[in-house]
Amino acid sequence: MFILFGDATNAHDTYGSGRFLYADKASPEGLTTLDFNRAINPPCAFTPYATCPLPPKQNTLAFAVTAGEKRYDNH
Repeated sequence: MFILFGDATNAHDTYGSGRFLYADKASPEGLTTLDFNRAINPPCAFTPYATCPLPPKQNTLAFAVTAGEKRYDNH
């Protein structure tokens, strides 16, 4: 699964537009584990020449996800 998400760290600790997360598909019971340590910056965090999708509103978490890749340089 490919997940775009935003959280309370965007714009100061992590990339402002959100991050990407890949996860295994759901089990037959419909469950999956999200490992936020594997959250990565989108390509647009590294260059002004890339375009990236924005996470939908329902994927904006109301808490800070301090795990995963942090903000890169001044992008």
